[in-house]
Amino acid sequence: MARKFRGTETVKVDSKGRMSIPARLRRVFDAGDPGFASAANGRTQLVAVYGPDWWNWLELYSIEAIEEIDEQIDRLTRGSQERRWLELLMNGQSTDLEIDREGRLVLPAKLREKLGFSEGSETIFESRGDYVQVYAPDSRPKDVEALEEFTAQHGAGFDPRAFLHQSEQG
Repeated sequence: MARKFRGTETVKVDSKGRMSIPARLRRVFDAGDPGFASAANGRTQLVAVYGPDWWNWLELYSIEAIEEIDEQIDRLTRGSQERRWLELLMNGQSTDLEIDREGRLVLPAKLREKLGFSEGSETIFESRGDYVQVYAPDSRPKDVEALEEFTAQHGAGFDPRAFLHQSEQG
């Protein structure tokens, strides 16, 4: 089982569109790239899923995590709406990236523009277990808002760890 991402970090974008990946997150990306140890260039590969236009975040996946998702998609019925949608999202609305030897990630200009990242702007790197969600601090991800609404349905003081029993039944 691959290591999980944990924690939240604030990262600045430099004049060349680079962001320094925090060391503890970088170690998980390194461990999740089977080719990293043998890479002559010392660069870690990862995949950024930028999603449809309404997404105001990116999801950064290690190679191991994205390969696991690809395997799950491949098990769906070819031509089904579910498979076609997931293929579009995870393959068509994504791009391969790499972390350089100095631990920096360069986002393509198209993605920086989509998220409103510019020189000196801050970004949030928020761990989600098998991926990292990246967004602007003043633009909370729309999926987080939906989760907060879902949580509010359970009332004040609800402990979401109560959902863990469901994983034992499935």
